[in-house]
This record gives sequence, structure tokens and C-alpha cells, in this order.
Amino acid sequence: MTLTERDRQLDILTHRLNDLLRADNPSVTSGPVTVVTGPVGTGKTSLLQAFARRCAEAGVNFLGASASRSERTVPLEIVRQLVRRAPLTDPTRDRLGRLLDRGALDWSETPDDEALAPLTAAIGGELVALAAQGPLVLAVDDVHHADAPSLRCLAYLARRVTGLAVLIVLTEAHRTRPWHPTVHAELMQPARAHRVRLPLLSPDGTYRLLADRLGVPVARRVTDEAHRISGGNPLLLHALADDHLTGGPGDRPVTGEAFREAVLSCLYRCEHLVLKAARVLAVTGGPKDSPLVPLLLDLPGGLDVRAVDVSTSAGLVTEEGLRHPAVIRAVLDSMTVEEHGRLQRATACLLHDDGAPPARIAPHLLKTDELDETWMIQALLDAGEQALADGDADAARQYLRRANRDATDDCLRARIRSALARAEWRLDPQAAVPHLLGVATAVRAGHLSSRQAAGPIQYLLWHGQTDRARELVRHLEERADRHDPQSATDLIVMRSWLTTLYPGTPVDGPAARPVGRDPLTLARVKGQLRGIALLGAVLERGEASAAEDADHVLATLRLDDETSIWNAVCAVSALIYADRLDLAGEWCERLDHDATGRHRTPRALLAALSAAVAGRRGDLVRARKLAEVALSRLSPKGWGVMIGMPLAVRLRALTGLQEWEEAAACLRTPVPAALFETPFGLHYLHARGLHALASGNPEAALADFQLCGQLMTSWRLDLSALVPWRTEAARALRHMGRRQQAEKLVREELDRLRPDQVRHRGAALRVLATVEEGDDRIRHLRSAVRLLRQSGDRVELAHALTDLGHAYQQVGDLRQARDVSRCAREVAGECGIPVLRPTSRAHRNGATDPGDEAIVLLTGLNDTESRVATLAAQGHTNREIAEKMFLTVSAIEQRLTRIYRKLDVASRSELAARLRLDR
Repeated sequence: MTLTERDRQLDILTHRLNDLLRADNPSVTSGPVTVVTGPVGTGKTSLLQAFARRCAEAGVNFLGASASRSERTVPLEIVRQLVRRAPLTDPTRDRLGRLLDRGALDWSETPDDEALAPLTAAIGGELVALAAQGPLVLAVDDVHHADAPSLRCLAYLARRVTGLAVLIVLTEAHRTRPWHPTVHAELMQPARAHRVRLPLLSPDGTYRLLADRLGVPVARRVTDEAHRISGGNPLLLHALADDHLTGGPGDRPVTGEAFREAVLSCLYRCEHLVLKAARVLAVTGGPKDSPLVPLLLDLPGGLDVRAVDVSTSAGLVTEEGLRHPAVIRAVLDSMTVEEHGRLQRATACLLHDDGAPPARIAPHLLKTDELDETWMIQALLDAGEQALADGDADAARQYLRRANRDATDDCLRARIRSALARAEWRLDPQAAVPHLLGVATAVRAGHLSSRQAAGPIQYLLWHGQTDRARELVRHLEERADRHDPQSATDLIVMRSWLTTLYPGTPVDGPAARPVGRDPLTLARVKGQLRGIALLGAVLERGEASAAEDADHVLATLRLDDETSIWNAVCAVSALIYADRLDLAGEWCERLDHDATGRHRTPRALLAALSAAVAGRRGDLVRARKLAEVALSRLSPKGWGVMIGMPLAVRLRALTGLQEWEEAAACLRTPVPAALFETPFGLHYLHARGLHALASGNPEAALADFQLCGQLMTSWRLDLSALVPWRTEAARALRHMGRRQQAEKLVREELDRLRPDQVRHRGAALRVLATVEEGDDRIRHLRSAVRLLRQSGDRVELAHALTDLGHAYQQVGDLRQARDVSRCAREVAGECGIPVLRPTSRAHRNGATDPGDEAIVLLTGLNDTESRVATLAAQGHTNREIAEKMFLTVSAIEQRLTRIYRKLDVASRSELAARLRLDR
């Protein structure tokens, strides 16, 4: 091992060696014993080896021995090692060997030091005779493990070498107490012993050691952390260097196999008390002065855990406990499963007896083999519920799964499964499904209160199991305490969520009880239904203050329970429907940042809402990306009926971007049948209808839009802010040539819209313009453009500008047509959508303009190429096509060349024949 920060200690030993060589002056050699002390792993052996080399260079005879824990009960083992290396004559070696054999036998049979004093004197005398032959250094490494007879012989020698050139060098690790206290004190009494202390390395010493092993650049990056991990123990630092060399370059130390082995080596070389204390501290995770530590150690008399400190534990144990999590892992890995489980159980029992909170007890119960006492299950349940309240669903799931495995009491097991369903839902709603049947059974058996059943009932609604949810609500109402405000609150809130998520579901059951009109109950209900109230205010009345109210509500919410999650979703949705997209997007980001790394379900919902915001802003690329992020966070089954929200946004974005294959794949995503009983189904139908319309299937689009209208009417939610189905149905009717029906429907929509609903009014005016002529058409489109600019819907604005440019072209105002069309292309480019074509316009007789509508969409051609091919097949010149599409003649020629190549035709006549076949 490299000697770092050990030069001073080596110089002290060298100075003692020089004194030895001046042994003609007895006063100089007084105090022949030198003791090198320091924690395990600090380099005492390496220092002794370096000193041995200096002795050899000086021509001094060096006799070394090494003690070990396994041989400290072998009498005279250290003396045998010293004699074995001594330059003795054969008769002397034989005589001394016989003496040692007799001494080992006598000490084994009669460990009475006074009775064996003559034998000690005989062996000690032989050592004195050996010392008298010339300068001599006797060194014993790890003398704290030496056997008692050898120590007595060395003490005998130390008392009688005055005036002789003898130096006794001993290395000793810091101990909580000596192995042989009497003889230890006799050998190392201060009058004869000089102490040389080896401390742990300083940060500068750590840097120099690592620079020598890893190089200066790496050492600069990792020194600080390496010193915190190792405490400056050279053995641990060398292990860190080995792991770093094995693990590859990096800016942080690597704690791998070498480090783990080094930690265990240090602990095994320390006293057994240190090893036991390290294991207890690894399990409890607390400070050393915790009252649990001495109880778990079960110390015999005379031992004190305070003796286990930085010096006696090789720097691994501090006042705060084990030095670093990597040390804790190494200690825990070294324990057997049985020992670990026993210690965890003992810790849990002591904490329980001491009245500790369940959150402190539960981590230890997790690693206990058998939970055979009721309080253990209850502690895990309480800790799981507390973790849920604190927003730590991962920890709650661990505690509750462990409790559910061993619980036998029906009521307790029902509570566990209810809480477990809540934890699973926050991480993956699909994982909560297996627990819902058990919860339903427990509710029927009367094992759960309305508060405990509220969460699982919401999960049934999430997964579309409305019949079972209604049955449980009825059952809870039938046995609810008529005078319990909390039960009344829970039941009113459950029914409100039921009717909000499934507005067409009949709400049967007993009428509201008088307690439901209690002021305290009403206040609780209002607090838990704040999101629903905001959403209704925006959809039904368009209240201007709703945005400020939503901002205030969101500022007070944390996504730690289902009520807060649903209120947050409703409040953000209210901002979206109120066209406060900037505020809605800001809150999505803030809430997602708060929920990062905690729960997948609320983060998936927030991503879906962010996608909806981006879609309404016209940022289709971002909307598609965010919708895909949302869908990736939960499985399709895990989304339940809520899948309609992100799926609708993704489908609309892909349709707008004209990515037809991906849009078709999006339509193949399975959705639950119950989706169409929820408002999320309306958004899905709306998006599906828009896709059908863009794909040239207005009949299917009309069917979807009309279904939206039927559902909304039957639910008494015929609100344009939710889905403007009349506008979209009119658009489909216009594509089908049914002008009068389209005009009637869109004018009905305009009459229903409030003045503040500028987004939907602008879209409706754009549709109305398609059934108008001349100045009326331009007037409606200009109003639509103005309103859509206010709303921030850039996709609809791009379409309206395109239509307006085409309208100007129709009336011969080419300058205005060019300016407006250029603006349309700029807005479309910002949205990431392809070049737009003007919306077709129906004539008075109900037919469509051939120049506008008769565009054949061909496989292999994009939208623009299809229009160029159609116009060319109709006989238009390249210049005429360029004027209609606001492109250059050169651009049209290039497109026609690509069209001929793709369709394998050579002329316009062949192109016209091909279009007739494909039509």
C-alpha cells in the first residue's frame, strides 16, 4: 500500500533506529517499546514494512511476527514466529524449541500466570540473550491479537534490555478494550513505550493517494466525495480507486465489489462489538446514540456502545451512524437472511413498545419474515395510509402489499385492499382492478365506511364499471348514519362525480337526508367539488371570473389524493374551455413539476391536458408529442374511459398534419364501450368525425357529429363550449352538397353562442361563408379571421385565411388574395401543417363547384399533388393552375413531373384517364 501522509511517522521510527545504533549510551535507549497505533486500514503494516527495509539498509537484524484473531489463544505463537526468524545456532534453536513446546503445553493446561512465572523467565531470558548479540529490532504486527504468554515474555524482555541495542516495535489497532488488559498495560506502560499515531487521511492526503492511483484530473473530480465515503481510510480509498478503474470514467466515485469487500474486511478486523454495532446501525438507520442501539446489541456488563467510534471502527461509524449509504449496503449484504430478519423484527418490536409512529416501524416490518401479531398488520396499514396522505404512493404500495399478504381479519383486510387500490391507481390504474372486486365485496359486507370506499368507487367509474359503482353507492346510502355529516358529505360527492363522469346514468336511491343540508356538510361538499363547480360555470355560463377562481383553486391544491387530482383536472379544463390557454399551460407545467417522480396517473392526466392546450393553440406537433407522452405513461387499459382525452388530441393533431397512416393506427386503438357514456367520448367522436371529413368521408363524419349532438341533448349538456357539434355537422353537410341544411344548422349554432365564445363563433362563421356568395362570404370570413385571432386557434385561423384568400380571388381582388394567402401559408407553417387548399363552396342549387370540390385524392400523392393532378386533368394550363394555387409556374411544372413519375403516366390525357378510373 502506498504510504501517504506517513512520512513523519516513518521518520520517528527511523530516529528510534538511529538511537538503537548509538546503544553505547544507555540513557539514549531508555524506553525500548514503540507502539504504532491507528484505526484498522490506516497502513500500520505498510509502515512497519517500510521500517523493516530501513533496518535492512542499516544492517540491523529485524525479527518480525504477525498476530491474528484466530491464533490469539495459541500460547507463545508470537515468540515462535520471532525465534523462527532469529539467527540462532542449532543447539540454541533446539533448546529454545523444547522450552516453547513445554511452555505451550503448560499454559494450555494451567493458565495461571504466577505458577508459570519461572517458565516466562526462562523464555524471556533466551530472548534477552538473543538481544545481547547485537542491534536487534523485534516487531509484532497487530499486537492486539497476540496471545497472553507471548505478551508476558515480551514484557519480561522490555524490563531487562536497558543498555542493550534492542527496539521493540508493536502495531496496534484502536480497540474498545484490550484483549488481555493486565499484560497489555504491563507491556505498554508509558515509562517504557513511545506511541506513534496514524490518523485517517486528510482531504489533501486523499487527493494525493487518488492522484497516484487515478491521475490528477480524475482525483480533482472525485476527491471530495471519496473522502466523505471513506472518511480518509486508505484501505477504503484504494478500494474506491479499484472500483473506479473497473467501472470506467466518471465524475463520482464508484462503490463496487472492491469497496464492499474492503468495508467487510475492516469490520471483521475490528472487534466483534464493532461489527454488531455496524449491523444494528445499518438496520435502524439512526444515529449511534439512539436508545435502540444498546437494546439491540444486548451488551454484557462492562461494554459501552460509546466506545464504538471513528477510531475503533476504521472510520466507518460516526455519531450520526454509518458513514455512507454505500457502507450501509455493504453491511446489510454481509448479513444472512435469518439474521437480517431477526434484527428487523426486534427493531420493529422495540419501536412499537416505545410508541413510535407507524411510519418508523413499517420499514422494518417489510423485511420481517412473519407478521404474526395484529399490531404489525395495523402498523403497516397506518404507515401505508400516511404515505398516501404524504404523496408517496411507492412506499404506500410496499407497506400495503406486505400487510395484505399476511392479514387474516376481514375488516382489516378490507381496509388494506381499499388503501392498496388507492396506491396502485396512482401508479397504474390497471393494477388497481384486481383489488376492486374484493373492495366491492367488503362494502356489501359492511366492512368499509363511505370514506374508505370513495376511492375504489371512483376507480370503478374510471374503468367504466358504472353498474357496480351505482350499486355500491346505493348500498352505502342504505346503511349510512343519518346523523353523520361526514357520511353525507362522502355520498353527495360520490354521486356528483358519478353524474359528472357519466351524465346519462340515472341517479336512483334515497333522497338527500336532512343532514345533507347541514351547513358544515355543505361546506365540505363545496370544498371537494370546487373543480366541478368551476367547470360548470365556464361551460354553462361562461363566467369571466371563472379563470381567476380556477387560478386560486389550483394554487391551493397538491396532487396527493384523488379529490385534489380530480379538482385539478376540472380546474385546468375550465381554463381550457374558457380559452385561457396561457394560464392553463402554465398550471399544467407547475403541477407536473410538483408531481415529477411521484405518481404516474396524475402526470399522465396533466400531459393529456397540456396536449389539449397545445392543440387549441394550433401547435399540432407539440400536441401530438404531448399526447403520445400521456398515452405512454399508462397502458390503454390503464387509461380506462379517460383514454378519450389524449387519444382525441392525438387524432386531431395527426389529422391536421395529414399523417394518415398514423391517424388510422390511432383509430385502431381499443377504447372501452363505456367511453361513449362520458364527456371524453364526445371529444373522441369529434376527433374521429374530423378525421373522416378530412379523409373524404363526410357521411361517417356527419354520423359522429350527430351522435355527439344526440348524446349531449339527452344528457342536457348541449353546450357549444364542450363540443361544437352543429358547426362540424354543418361542415359535413356542406361537403355532401346539402347547403340549406348546413346553413340552417350553422345559423342555429351562431344563435346559441355567447359573445365571449369567439373561438366557436369564428369557426361557425367560416362554415357559414361556404354557403354564401360574393360580399357576404368575404364579410363572414373577415369576421371569422378577426375572432380566430382573438381565440389563439392558429389552425382554424390558417384555414379561414386560406378561404378568405380564395374568396378575394373569386371576386377578382388578386392583390388582397395574394396578401391573405401569404399570411395563411405563414400561419400554417407555424402550425406545422401542409399547404392548405380553400374549403369547397356549395352553389345555390346544392351542387359543389367542380373547380373546388372535384379533387381526387390518390394513393401515393399528397394533398397538393392531388389538386395539381386534378386541375391538369381538367385541362387547365400550368399558368392557370399556378394562379389558382398561388404558386409559380416552375413549381407547378416540377410537381407535374413528380406526379407523372409516381402514377406512371406520360401525358395529361393519360392522367385524366387514370383519375377517372381512381374516382
